[in-house]
Amino acid sequence: MPGSFWSFFFTIVGTILLVGILMMPFTMLVAAAIVRQRRSPASSVTWLLTILFLPLIGIPLFWLFGSRKIDQIARNKPRVQLAPQDAAGPGAAHPAMLQAAADLGSQGITRSNTLKFHANGEEAFADLMALIDGAQESISIETYVLKGDETGRAIVDRLIARAGQGIEVRLLVDGFGSFYVPRRYLRKLRRAGAKTAFFLPIWRITRLNRSNLRDHRKIAVFDKARVFAGGRNLADEYLGAKPNPERWADLSFVLEGPAAAHYDEIFRYDWAFATGEKLAPMTGPIQLAAGPGNAIIQVVPSGPDVADDSIFAGMLSFIFAAKQRVWIVTPYFVPNEMLAQALDIAVRRGVDVRVIVPETSDQILVDLARGPYLRDLEALGSAPLLYTPSMIHGKAVLVDDIAAAIGSANFDARSMFLNFEVTSVVHSPAEVKAVEAWIKTLMAQTRAMDSKVSRGRDTIEGVARLVTPML
Repeated sequence: MPGSFWSFFFTIVGTILLVGILMMPFTMLVAAAIVRQRRSPASSVTWLLTILFLPLIGIPLFWLFGSRKIDQIARNKPRVQLAPQDAAGPGAAHPAMLQAAADLGSQGITRSNTLKFHANGEEAFADLMALIDGAQESISIETYVLKGDETGRAIVDRLIARAGQGIEVRLLVDGFGSFYVPRRYLRKLRRAGAKTAFFLPIWRITRLNRSNLRDHRKIAVFDKARVFAGGRNLADEYLGAKPNPERWADLSFVLEGPAAAHYDEIFRYDWAFATGEKLAPMTGPIQLAAGPGNAIIQVVPSGPDVADDSIFAGMLSFIFAAKQRVWIVTPYFVPNEMLAQALDIAVRRGVDVRVIVPETSDQILVDLARGPYLRDLEALGSAPLLYTPSMIHGKAVLVDDIAAAIGSANFDARSMFLNFEVTSVVHSPAEVKAVEAWIKTLMAQTRAMDSKVSRGRDTIEGVARLVTPML
């Protein structure tokens, strides 16, 4: 029996060593690729250790999930560069926000916009349906999640009706987030004359190594003149015709004005990449029902198709510019070390830093990983808040009384560095005040975070925090 054990042991060890030797060339190639990428040191070290000590696991994982700005995407997908649309320039921002505006891409700042925020998912649903019904020429929708539930069916049915009336309808859904959307819905849409596409479909073997790069943008453009955007996907938990006590807290808006053209540009880039079809400019003027507003809006795309990490740089500038407060609402709070340190410094400077997250989100690993970051802030005098009624899916960052960022990007490394995202920064006082009011309604339904946890929980959270650089 002992001989059998040692024979088995040496066979296993020998096999591992042999596989390691055979895998060494691949390991070195992948390690070189990691070193060349612009990753944080923590992320690079985590990937390198995994690949060097567990190559059979680490290399496939890196191939599937480790890529950031893939060269092939850069070659095949033109980088999003917003053309000025009556651009206001960085001077439209508050003087304290000039650096942040430049970091975010000042060509995206426009004046004379009208912005309407939604109080709840029912209002958002009603506005979306009204926009679909009111379209005169085209409807372009891009979303991460489309489901076959009551809300998803109602939207698809309305799109089918409009396509049958001759409206140009295009629907772009993410290949991962909308993986389970019933294909029969899409076939019905196409039979009605609409066009549908999946963004980086994960079932194609040639695109498996892009599965970590998801289209998280939520954009609906109507006649290039009106936009429905924000954080809401197209499913029951985000919006719907009837009140739902389990519906997630979210933030969306309807936009009219020059900034709408920037959202339309982003959709056109994404549609061309997903389908190969380059959209021709619209023909004929569109008559807007509403007059020009006073909202100053800066549209900021980010992701593998943008040259710089603009959202990350902008968030750092936001935090450094704050004099009185930085309020953050996010479903997932897993900042990288630079953002975490910037928030720590802000608290030490006397800035009112508040992070509002759901008490329990839909991602248990993220809930565990956020714990050390939130308790570090609390130890310095911040007051992290847990939203108790339901999941928070809305995203917002408020700086003093001078600017607010809203859109699809979460306050985590995935949104900052991996996903295709779009954020709007509002620089006008009335719209900043509206974001503040929304955050205050959430604060009224929160509790303070537990300041102490057990050793077991602390250990598990520490492990989760170590894993997050790989996400």
